[in-house]
Amino acid sequence: MLINLFLGPKKGTYRLISFIMKFHKVEEENVSLTYYTQGHGEEILICIHGHGREVNDFLFLEKKNRKLILIVLPHHGNSLFPEHRVEQEPLTITEFNRLFQRILDKETIKQFHFIGFSQGGRFVLALIPLHQRWIKTVHLISPDGMDHNSFYNKASRNKLARRLFESWENNPKSFIHIAKIALSLKLIRPKVFAFIQLFASNQVDFKRASITWRGFRKITPDIPLIRKSIVDNDIDFKLIMGKYDQVIRTKQARIFLSKLEYPNALKEISCGHDFFKEGNLKLLIGAIQI
Repeated sequence: MLINLFLGPKKGTYRLISFIMKFHKVEEENVSLTYYTQGHGEEILICIHGHGREVNDFLFLEKKNRKLILIVLPHHGNSLFPEHRVEQEPLTITEFNRLFQRILDKETIKQFHFIGFSQGGRFVLALIPLHQRWIKTVHLISPDGMDHNSFYNKASRNKLARRLFESWENNPKSFIHIAKIALSLKLIRPKVFAFIQLFASNQVDFKRASITWRGFRKITPDIPLIRKSIVDNDIDFKLIMGKYDQVIRTKQARIFLSKLEYPNALKEISCGHDFFKEGNLKLLIGAIQI
């Protein structure tokens, strides 16, 4: 697959860079993960994208002597998880890790740098204790999953709430209407409402948001184990947050890092949740130190 990406500006223009990514797939019974590889080299970067995003978000990390492993989450692209399992048998980190391990084996990866954005950050956090000896650095960009007991996460474990969201999958406008009421009552912030509108703007996007919210509910990072993994293996751990991010806020990151007993891991940059936007990418590049 040939991907064109604009990087710049440089002297008032933009440089058009072409990347050739190779497509791969690993499977186990009725679940499959697709991933792309780009580049060659001893430095391996494994990246997991955010909800509704694509793996080419991470192509800015391309560099000589560096190989990118770009994993596609289930319900995105060609990575498949059976819809009939979402409610009765949701994805677990044990099952996901078996596929992740197949990728490591297939690519003969021994040590790697780990990067995750938003929903992808939840998976990175959950995987850290399982691969602690092979992780060199971790860069989490506004990661989901920092607070297992947040309303968002608690609701996903409530059967009635899940049924309600499932009923809205065929009519996301009803969900937007309820969100408007919540906004008027100041139960949600304007930026959160804008985020809701984005993912409820059409049925396909809303259904994917609902299915991943319901289907990933058992992917729960273990903070004590993560802390022990970082300390025991001297992992360079960084948490990158957007100063104006109202979807996943810096306040949540500070609470998470206090539990992790790693307060100095925080790096805040001047953007919202749109880290890969043209004007914000330079800030993100400066925050990722590999």
